[in-house]
Amino acid sequence: MFPFERVQARGLMTAITKTASHLPGLTTGFSAVLLTVAVYGCAVSLLFGWGMVPIFLYVGAAGILARLFLTPRQFTIDRPMALLLALVVVIVVQGYLMSPYPTDLRFLKHLSWPLAVVAGATMLPERLGGKLQLTHSPVVAVLALLYVVAQWVAFSVYPDAFGLFSNPHFPALYCVLTLPILLYFAVAVGGPWRWVFILASLGDMLLLLKTQSRPGFLALTASALALVPLLSGRQRRVVLAAVLAVPVLLFVTGVYGFDARMADLFGNLTREERVAIWTETLALQSASSGPEWVFGHGFGAFLQDYQTVSSFHGIVDFSFPHNFLLEWLYSHGVVGFVLLVAAYSLFLAKLAVHTAKSVDPDRRRFGMLLIAVTTAHLTHSFFTLPFFSKSTLYPLSLVLGVGLRFLKDRRADG
Repeated sequence: MFPFERVQARGLMTAITKTASHLPGLTTGFSAVLLTVAVYGCAVSLLFGWGMVPIFLYVGAAGILARLFLTPRQFTIDRPMALLLALVVVIVVQGYLMSPYPTDLRFLKHLSWPLAVVAGATMLPERLGGKLQLTHSPVVAVLALLYVVAQWVAFSVYPDAFGLFSNPHFPALYCVLTLPILLYFAVAVGGPWRWVFILASLGDMLLLLKTQSRPGFLALTASALALVPLLSGRQRRVVLAAVLAVPVLLFVTGVYGFDARMADLFGNLTREERVAIWTETLALQSASSGPEWVFGHGFGAFLQDYQTVSSFHGIVDFSFPHNFLLEWLYSHGVVGFVLLVAAYSLFLAKLAVHTAKSVDPDRRRFGMLLIAVTTAHLTHSFFTLPFFSKSTLYPLSLVLGVGLRFLKDRRADG
């Protein structure tokens, strides 16, 4: 080998070595960009009804695969994520084994793809924007504010519609998810911005009332009550007083027909649509065989089976019983019923314990926000949406991802 060839070879080896030394950082940065785009893209698409969530789920999956194959030493699956993966596998396998429609892959997609958002949220970098070094808080705050503004504009432009959505349950859902966030920032920030968040909270509350969603108001009440055990004595009294006084005030003033909606509910409770569906679903469930009681009827069976007992058949064919417990009992039996209750109970209990142990007031406040949002999502979706739908699971994936990220960081726990 000639001398100049040896020099070129050494230079090439040096360049390869330097590139290899920087590859993990470059790959991690690229993966972080993909995951950030995926998580925030899903949030924006859901809040504003853009219907682009599948695209961002693919982006999130690409970010996770990039980290898995290019920097495997930096890719770990902790115990909570492993339990979630195992739970999804059990649900999918059991649901299809018992299903009369084993080739309907919608349920597999609805349950598996959101895992990219859950995992992506736990892997997000602490700061965003390169040199800007943004934390996540201002981004989330701006999104919540924009949601309120966009909904009011949409209600003004399309007075006969439901803002950005065609179904009142969707704006109600995102109202009960964004309202705790706005209240959180109203408490956490000072100066003139506090008043911005207070006004936005009032606007969000009026939006919820405008949808006339009774499950939405129930979800908001449940989220407030879920925080009571974690509050101080004075704060507890204020929240309980508000839970009692606000409905009375709204009923007396009749804001957006609140009084008529409540009077209709309690005056016709036995004839209420959901009550009829639950009664008929229980009658249908009682006819199940032994194995069906234990393992359920599988994915998609309720839609066909319910029509044999439904008093609504010929008017509207319901595909789910408007009750998560009855839905899981019918599709996955007692096994699924227990899994659902255990999963939600464990997640909320973990959030409560970590929040109670937090010595940092900011972390404690954030833990309470997560409990409120999780409770609001569970309560509203419980009565209005099918669990195994993207309408339920996509927002839930964001809540779960942020919650697992919170549980992962124990630096401020006492």
